[in-house]
Amino acid sequence: MKSFTTKALAVAAAAACGSTAFAGSQTATQRNYALEAITNSTAVTLDDIKTQIGVARTPAQDFTVVVKPQGSGSKFNGTCPIPTIEVGSGGTNYAANIAVSLKRASATECAYEVDVTNQTMQANNILLNLSGLVLQNHSLAAEGATESVNVGIWDLGETARIDNSDGLVNVVAKSQRAVTLSAAQDTGTTADVNFNGGNSPLFGFVNQNADTTTVAEANFSLLSNNSLVNATGSAFDVKVHVTKVTFTVTGDQDGLDVANAVVNVNLGGTVVNPTVAAAGNGTSATLTFNTAGTSFANGAPGATGTVVQVKVPTANTKSLGTSRTFGVSAVVDPALANVPDQNLAGNASWWVWGANAIELRTAFFNNDTAGGNLTRFFFQNTGSAAKATAVCHGEPTSWASGATTPTYGSKQTFTLDTGTTAVNASDICTFNNGSKRGSIVFTINSAASKVKGVYQQAVNGTAAGYIPLERPYAGSTY
Repeated sequence: MKSFTTKALAVAAAAACGSTAFAGSQTATQRNYALEAITNSTAVTLDDIKTQIGVARTPAQDFTVVVKPQGSGSKFNGTCPIPTIEVGSGGTNYAANIAVSLKRASATECAYEVDVTNQTMQANNILLNLSGLVLQNHSLAAEGATESVNVGIWDLGETARIDNSDGLVNVVAKSQRAVTLSAAQDTGTTADVNFNGGNSPLFGFVNQNADTTTVAEANFSLLSNNSLVNATGSAFDVKVHVTKVTFTVTGDQDGLDVANAVVNVNLGGTVVNPTVAAAGNGTSATLTFNTAGTSFANGAPGATGTVVQVKVPTANTKSLGTSRTFGVSAVVDPALANVPDQNLAGNASWWVWGANAIELRTAFFNNDTAGGNLTRFFFQNTGSAAKATAVCHGEPTSWASGATTPTYGSKQTFTLDTGTTAVNASDICTFNNGSKRGSIVFTINSAASKVKGVYQQAVNGTAAGYIPLERPYAGSTY
């Protein structure tokens, strides 16, 4: 029995496959599809897939090319375009000696027979260009999803590979958002304790950045990506493929004149003013407005996109507090009826307000002075003298005694000297309907680290209890 060296066996195997190397290669341009133009069942046309045959073939060595989608549920549309023949990197044109025909077509594969008719085809001299292949089912309706195609080169009977030990796989498609929302956090708005000469603390704003004393302003941008394509491979156009964009601003509207809120959408120098609708109250309040897709331009103006400017005036009726946070989001309505709306999360903390003062609160205090009762507020101030203003709240109409309203006394506004300041509750406010209890908010023109406070109630001037005043923002309680 004869024995063969490993080297001899390798040479024989290579000869059987028609070449001494497996050197085939493949290039495919990845198409980036706009989410706003497709669903998972939208037929998307792929860019060219070019497969270079890395082995030599004689006229007797016809072969098969099998193309398959890689996704578990991905399918072709059942129509398989015939690849054209181009010159490979070897530089010799063998196109006249090669014929390509469809062997079979289905949703799961396209198979082609490649016949070498006359001359021996040298390695790397033939390139098959598959153009116009269509994916009918895919995963591209999810942002960032990709699809790949596997191209296998087999002998004519499809029992052995003739080029490379496995199929050639390339990513041919990816999905991206064409319309995005850029909302960097804005912390430039400050409620002013000295508003109206200090007579209406925190009723308005510090005149700084883009804010005036009565109107606060913040911006965000809508960006359009003009490098994406629609299902057929043509450029995505926001003017054609988007019907409208609806924006929602969430945040506490209390004390704001939202009926006169203004939105300026700057379209590269042309400004439009969509109608603003206000709804809800408190922290669940919203401002909504929309702009037609035809208003926007692809990738313009410049890198900042389309600038949306939101202006909200104060109602000048109550304190705006020392901290508020507004969020912004958007919904893109695609023009194609079967494409679902695209939700843009935006930024839940887009616009954060501060104040040049602090608030101290208690949910209960008593101003009853009968029988020697002592009901007082004590403040410690480690900073310089600071002005303090109080707002009292009585019980609502749902209580049996009926609504109680405050009447303010001589200490509604007072000064916290450096050190300790004591103020009788009844000197700040009293209530009608015989009520002696309520809640209170102090606005103090000072840094939070400088002032602490407690409420004291001493029954008959002896048994004393204390309630620390709470600073409701920035996570601190005193």
